[in-house]
Amino acid sequence: MNGWFIMSIRIMFCKKKKKRGDKVADDKKKRGARGNGTFIERKDGTFIYRKSQGLNPNGKRKYISVVGETKAICVRRMKEKEELLKREKNKICLSDTDTVEELCQRHLAYQIRNKELKPKSIDRREDTIRNQIGKYSLGKMQIQAVKPADIDNHINVLIGTGLSVSTIKKSLDVLNAAYEWAVVRAELTFNPVLQIKRSIQKRLSKLGAKGAADADVIVLSRDEEELFLREALRTNENNGQYKYAGGLYGSLLLHTGMRTGEMISLRWKDYDASNGLLTINKSTSMTRNRNADDDEAKKYVAVQGTTKNQKARVIKLSEEAINDLRRIAETNLGKTDDLICRTKTGKQYTATMLEHCMGTIYKHVKFITKVSGLHIFRRTFATRMFENGADVKEIAAYIGDLESTTMQYYIAARQKMVVGDSVRQVVPLPGSRNVNNEKRDAPAGNKNISE
Repeated sequence: MNGWFIMSIRIMFCKKKKKRGDKVADDKKKRGARGNGTFIERKDGTFIYRKSQGLNPNGKRKYISVVGETKAICVRRMKEKEELLKREKNKICLSDTDTVEELCQRHLAYQIRNKELKPKSIDRREDTIRNQIGKYSLGKMQIQAVKPADIDNHINVLIGTGLSVSTIKKSLDVLNAAYEWAVVRAELTFNPVLQIKRSIQKRLSKLGAKGAADADVIVLSRDEEELFLREALRTNENNGQYKYAGGLYGSLLLHTGMRTGEMISLRWKDYDASNGLLTINKSTSMTRNRNADDDEAKKYVAVQGTTKNQKARVIKLSEEAINDLRRIAETNLGKTDDLICRTKTGKQYTATMLEHCMGTIYKHVKFITKVSGLHIFRRTFATRMFENGADVKEIAAYIGDLESTTMQYYIAARQKMVVGDSVRQVVPLPGSRNVNNEKRDAPAGNKNISE
């Protein structure tokens, strides 16, 4: 009995002692709001202010701390320390021997680290640095020795190689961005690209200007659309199956104006068949596998992300697009979470596979003008919508792009017209885009094949 009584007293004493200890700890250590850190009061009346700064390489949480006579002083010193750490993190530490190519590579590494670029954009930037900068004398020059004249000479060399205007513009943008990045961080005092950039852009614009015989935007004419669809949807006489595995997918691109990456990301759950609606909120691209540990690993992997320009949308489908999806479902219907664009083995269709398939179809169609790539479907769709009376704002919203980009790159003002034995690009009389009447009234030998 006495033993039990003594044990009860000891337990009660320990609980009270623990509560008093908790109170003392609460007085000394007070946690701020989430993300604002913790204040610890020391015996001498000063404070320790501690904040989390992410994770260490070993996975444990990383902290920084400051000491001050008051909490206000601690907060001020913490801001100063965080700013210093931020500057150190972003510091380039250029040396006198660093080259232009190395500067561009460091800038790219910074953009990757801060997730400023999508995987596909990283691939393109790497190609630009390697092929349009690193292989030339400018890429080997020391960064502080470069003058505006050196940038001008480099652009002239690129023009002389016959590269496209868009490719040259990308190299100019990469150089300017890398130098500007170094100047902002006080590693350099001068950006040699900035002084001459505008004059180079004017020169490149003149080089890229369209001649009288050139199409302003390359699209399929209406007759070419019919020829393409007839071939793409051709079936085998023996088994009734479609001749081309990707023919229906090409037709769907033509009837929706989607990007290829958006289409191959679609799943059946994204299609509301009862209301004819399609949700587009993802995009897939093949990018370099930067996590490969050995030579046997895949060099390229499929990466899914958001749509370009963050243009997620729900679109109302045309009858043609609904028919395309119906045909796809008849041949390749899966569960709601399955991909719409799949191979016969159930794997995801890729843009490369679709390009090969369309290339074969193009050869069999024998267009009167050269047709290549998949983006021509997007341009053709936007142009047809414009011809049918839609305004640019509506078209841009439907295809998920900017109004300025849609007007400049996706809507063709010129139309193909056969004159004798030649094909000419003609700007039609404003307001005369009545497709059926123009086609019906076109005189022999002067048939407007775009209508």
